Amino acid sequence: MRRLPLGKIPIEVLQRILCLAPIGEDVLIGPGIGIDAAILRTRDNIVIAACDPITGASKDIGWLSVHVNANDIYACAGKPRWYVVTLLFPRNSTEDDILSVMYSIREGLKEIGASLIAGHTELTDRVTEIVVVGTMIGTPLTPGKYISNRNARPGDAIIMTKGAGIEGTWILAREMGHKLGLPKELLRKASELKKMISIGKDVQTILRIGIDKIHAMHDATEGGVLGAIYEISEASKVGFEIYEENVIVREETEALAENLRIDPLKLISSGTLIAAIHREYADEAIKTLKKESIDASIIGYIKESGRTLIKRSGERIRIASPPIDELWRILSGA
Repeated sequence: MRRLPLGKIPIEVLQRILCLAPIGEDVLIGPGIGIDAAILRTRDNIVIAACDPITGASKDIGWLSVHVNANDIYACAGKPRWYVVTLLFPRNSTEDDILSVMYSIREGLKEIGASLIAGHTELTDRVTEIVVVGTMIGTPLTPGKYISNRNARPGDAIIMTKGAGIEGTWILAREMGHKLGLPKELLRKASELKKMISIGKDVQTILRIGIDKIHAMHDATEGGVLGAIYEISEASKVGFEIYEENVIVREETEALAENLRIDPLKLISSGTLIAAIHREYADEAIKTLKKESIDASIIGYIKESGRTLIKRSGERIRIASPPIDELWRILSGA
């Protein structure tokens, strides 16, 4: 039996697991590759639910859990409203440790306007670091309507916001910045990327062009920009073509990537919205985002088949599987 790498489990393993899950008639969108949130039908409304753990960040872990889970609700064109959390603390944790995480969670919930409604907290010798597992529940921003990653269509323009590797840059600069010898100004900019982790404003802004013109949205979490696009293509059973020269890479991310020899396109990037939009409305979407001071770019297109990254050199790279996140590679010492 082969050993698996750190991070998300390989797609072929996940596919075997998902086959075991029963799906009820009230589930409009159930679990699947590239699907980060469930869409449920009730008698009077639609409910959106998402669940994610935080295991790779030692500081702001509660705050990050709130925003990462909220982003999955936003990406379905939803409003995060209720939060459920399980907190696992290692042996010898203190009351102050627990309070610190709870204050962090409270900060995040205040920022998005959601409520903590349930959870569980314990100390266990089965973990060596704090583990936070959050579930966010929301409702549609537009009554009765939602967006699913299963609806990207050939010809759609692929848009990204803000920059590649936002979360990874913030985490690596905070955890390792003192060892890297980078200019203090760059490290300061990297630390401020925390303010960009939410995609709430991105989503609410892009929806102004009309929800029916947006076919899929994804928060670029593990695997980064490239991983998010791959997951959309897998969920929608389509291909893609991405142009590296069009990908937004912020100065601080580029400097850190060069120092650590990592690929910004494969670095975890909560806060980067990836959207597949009807090609005719892509320029309007870019203009709408930029009016709100949200940097955005058309980085490629959805294709019938084939998954390709075109490098700045013109080399065409076939993307056969979602990338292993660079954050895991660095933190594991690889």
